[in-house]
Amino acid sequence: MQKKLLTALIKSSLQDKKSATELIDEFINTHTQSATQHLEEFLSELLVYINKNFDKMPKDNLLNIVKSKLQDLNIVFDTKSIDAMYASLAATATVGVTKIVFDKVDVKAIDAMRKGFYWVSDKKNKETQDILINTIEAVFKGDVTRADLSVILKEKFTGMANKDEAYYKLVADNIISQAQNISRVNEALKYDVEFFKVRARIDNITSDFCRNANGKIVSAKHLKNQIDSLLAATSIDEKKAAAQWVSKPIFGNFPSNIGLPPYHGHCRTIVESVWVNEEVKIDPGTKKKYKVRNTSIDEKYKLQHIDKTGIEVKVDKKVYDKIVNTKHGLSEKQLVGAMNDIKYKAPHKITGEHPNEHIRTVAMTNDGYVLVYESDKLVTCFSPSRRSSSYFNDNAKLGKIEDVDTGKITEKVKKWYENLI
Repeated sequence: MQKKLLTALIKSSLQDKKSATELIDEFINTHTQSATQHLEEFLSELLVYINKNFDKMPKDNLLNIVKSKLQDLNIVFDTKSIDAMYASLAATATVGVTKIVFDKVDVKAIDAMRKGFYWVSDKKNKETQDILINTIEAVFKGDVTRADLSVILKEKFTGMANKDEAYYKLVADNIISQAQNISRVNEALKYDVEFFKVRARIDNITSDFCRNANGKIVSAKHLKNQIDSLLAATSIDEKKAAAQWVSKPIFGNFPSNIGLPPYHGHCRTIVESVWVNEEVKIDPGTKKKYKVRNTSIDEKYKLQHIDKTGIEVKVDKKVYDKIVNTKHGLSEKQLVGAMNDIKYKAPHKITGEHPNEHIRTVAMTNDGYVLVYESDKLVTCFSPSRRSSSYFNDNAKLGKIEDVDTGKITEKVKKWYENLI
C-alpha cells in the first residue's frame, strides 16, 4: 500500500509540472493507444478461436458462439484523471486570478466529460459488434477454406483496428477541446464577461466554417445557454444535438446549438473572453455622429469595427486609404455604415481575376455597398452603382448566398436600387 501511495504521489507531482497542452496530448495519446490495444487483443483472440474451431463444428453453431463472445467487447476510456485535466484547462482560462475554485458548472462539466466517454464507448462497442457480426457472417456464407478465412478476417480486422484508432483519437480530442472551451467560458462568466470572440488558427487547413467565423463576437448568454444544454444531456445523441458540427459557413446569427467550439473534428478554434468598447466619432464632412464598436485597438490597423454579422473587421492602413482617401472616396462614416447594413454574404467565386479568391467572401448591403473580406480582414468596400449588385452576383458562388437576417440561401440578389423600392 505504501509503495503504491508513494508512486501515486510522485506521479501527481510530475503531472503538476506539465503544461495544459502536454496533459491534453498525453491524455489523448494514452487513451487512444489503450482503446486500440484493447480492440486488437480482442480481435486477435477472436480470430484464433474462429480459426481453431472452423473445421470442428457446424458454421451455424460457431457463429452463434462468436456472437456470444462479441458481447464481451467492452472498450472503455480511463477517466480517473479527468478532474486534474479539467483543473489544468481552467487554470489557463482564469481572468486575473491564479486560484481555481470549482463551482457547480465546473462539477457538471467534469461529469459531462466522463459521461461523454462512457456514451461514446457504449455506442461504439455496439456498432463494432454489429460490424463484426456482419463481416463474419458474410465470410462464413462464402465457401472458403480455413486458411482463406484467416487471411480474409485478419485483413478485415486489421483495417477495422486502424480505422477505430483514428476514431478514438477524434473522440478524445473532441471531448477535451469541448471541455477546454467550457472551462474558458465558465471561468470568464464568474467575472461577468458579456462577450466572447471566436479565434481560429488561419492556415491552409483551416475549415471554411472556422475561417469565416474567425473574429465573430458571440454573447455570453448564447454560450451559457448552449453549455447548459450540453451539461443537461442524458445521451450521446442529445449531446450531439446540443453542439452540432458544421462545415459550411454561417454568415448570420449562430443557431442555439452552434457557438461553442469545437465546430468539427480536430477543430483548433477557441473562444476567448472580450470586452466590447464603443466610441462615438464625428464625421468631418457632415458633422454627424457615428459609433465604432470593437474589442481592442491594434496599431497595425487603421480601423476595427464589429459589423452586422458579428465579425470584428480589421481594416489595415493600405486598404483604408484605398477606400477612404483615394480610389473609392468613401468617408469613414460611410464605411462603418456599410458594415452595419450587410444584407447578403457569400463565398467568393473562383474567377481567376483576384488572388486568394478561395478564401474570400463577398457581401452586399441594403443600400448597394459591396464589401470583400478575407476571414476577418476587409479587402475593399465601394459605394453603390448601377452595377454593384451585378458585381455581387457575378462574384458570389451561386446557391451559396445567405440572407444574414433570415439565414435563407438564395441564388441571386436583386439590383441594389430594387431593394429600396
